[in-house]
Amino acid sequence: MGKQLKYILLLLFLTAHCLPAHSQALLAILFGKNVHNDNLSLGVHVGLETSDLTNTPGSTLLPGLALGAYTNIKLKGNWTLSNYFIFKSSRGAANIPLNYQLLPDVPGATDAKLKRKITAMEISPLMRYSLTPELSIAAGPQLAIRTVSKDIYSISLPNDGKETINYSTRDYTNWIDVDGALDVQYAFYQGKGIRLNLRFSQGFVNVYNSKVPFNAKNQYFQLGVGIPIAIGSSKK
Repeated sequence: MGKQLKYILLLLFLTAHCLPAHSQALLAILFGKNVHNDNLSLGVHVGLETSDLTNTPGSTLLPGLALGAYTNIKLKGNWTLSNYFIFKSSRGAANIPLNYQLLPDVPGATDAKLKRKITAMEISPLMRYSLTPELSIAAGPQLAIRTVSKDIYSISLPNDGKETINYSTRDYTNWIDVDGALDVQYAFYQGKGIRLNLRFSQGFVNVYNSKVPFNAKNQYFQLGVGIPIAIGSSKK
């Protein structure tokens, strides 16, 4: 209960911290050039992710997709606060060894390949430092809230057929994760164009809850693309 309280307090802090920026981003998306702020930029973020679970020998990387939005708030000097709100972040691992099953007595499991898929929403307030107008580095916390948790069994059938069965694992995984993220970004057109991001995220919370005798942290690499949305400039 003490750990959950800490995570809830952190969630409230990060949400309160990020809401003003994302509210302004939403207004900008809806009303476009009617929103004027020279220190604000925003856009859509799409990424390809490869995730893995620690302490799970034999597993392989699980590819996935990240979808969301970002806002950048210009601070003093070369510093920027980069807020990311990812509606869909793909986590988990592929080819999980069967001795790491969460569900007992799954029919046909002995001949199956197991994929553990977790989907989460992420809030990521990252402090970004610009090395040049185009190149920057960022680091900060991420808070992830689980939305989907399932094990996918792929079972080979006679005559080269294949059957895929999904089992919900929400009762076996934690609903929240706290990560640390490192991000390198290159933005075209003197920092005002399309952005390419390479990010590494390391989870600090056990993926599994107290019902499960395993301990694993999620980690992923993401190659992302940020597409700016034009907003109006302040009148001078």
